[in-house]
Amino acid sequence: MILPVINRGRPCIVAILSQFKGSAVIPDYLTFIRFQDKRLLPFLYLIAFILLGFYWKNNDYVIQHNDAWFVSGILALMVYNVVNELKAFWAYKCAIGNVDLSFFRGRGLSKVEKRLSQPLLIAILSGLVFWALIQGCLLLPSPVYQTGSLLIISPLIVYLLFRFARHACIKEIGAEAIDKVKYRHLRGYVYIHVIFTLILNVLTIVPLKNNADFSFSEGFLSARLIVATLMMCAIVLALNLAFARMNKCYVFLGRLFIKEIDFYFSRSVPCPSLLNKPFWLRMLWLLVIQLLWIATLALALTLSGWHIWFAAWFLLSFLPSAAYYYLHVYWRWHHDFMMSCDMCFRWREIEKQSDLW
Repeated sequence: MILPVINRGRPCIVAILSQFKGSAVIPDYLTFIRFQDKRLLPFLYLIAFILLGFYWKNNDYVIQHNDAWFVSGILALMVYNVVNELKAFWAYKCAIGNVDLSFFRGRGLSKVEKRLSQPLLIAILSGLVFWALIQGCLLLPSPVYQTGSLLIISPLIVYLLFRFARHACIKEIGAEAIDKVKYRHLRGYVYIHVIFTLILNVLTIVPLKNNADFSFSEGFLSARLIVATLMMCAIVLALNLAFARMNKCYVFLGRLFIKEIDFYFSRSVPCPSLLNKPFWLRMLWLLVIQLLWIATLALALTLSGWHIWFAAWFLLSFLPSAAYYYLHVYWRWHHDFMMSCDMCFRWREIEKQSDLW
């Protein structure tokens, strides 16, 4: 069986290669990544255009020196999301053996690669790189050239970091074993995702503090502020739900193979009665709750006389939508996890039958 081999250390990749050596139906690594990258690059450009486009629009169609840290933070979070699941994905690829990894034969994982391939560290270092890139782009004479250069170059940098992390993750799968569960419950996994998503949301909408519709000068009970905040929360939630549609089944399967999670990772879903309601009805209820919450929050802040930052106003206003987003992601990922468990059991049965031949 392949599953035990994965957790014994360095022989992992060699064992897979020996089993599938000479097979004409299994693509080699370089062929596979060329096929993968043809789809990855347009996807990276699409995501970068959406994130930077919203920031650019919210910032009155300009990017200045004081925006550099916000934009670099957005791009750094993009890098983190791209490389965070790489190890689990390639653990799945190694386990099922549908990619010939002879390219990595004799290539060990260096200490530098191991340290620099950590998703959080890559994101931090990439943030510094993007900050320097933005400063360089702002030296160009026209805002069109500045923004255009940033939109063209930044996805390429994300792609290069992705390639580095991909090589390091594949080597790491065959170089060491994981002896304990890393993620004990799906709720903690979802919490981390929601927190990073909220940080990304704040970085994207923070330029709106200079917009007249979001001015606090007329008071928190201003009808214009309440309506604008409601629309902002709706748009942010819609974008978050759109990105949450990405399937996690193969990522969870890879984490099962390398024992980062177990079969008790998610036993049930929260609020099952709400899940059974139609999506349009859930959105209608959320819209009403969101409106009442913003009005109540505005009244409380007016009576208390407190003055808060725009980012805090957004986070407090977004709480009902954030709570629903957590539930929505939990429901989707629980379903993907159940599918990955089923695939894992089926794979084990296939392996048992193959051993009998």
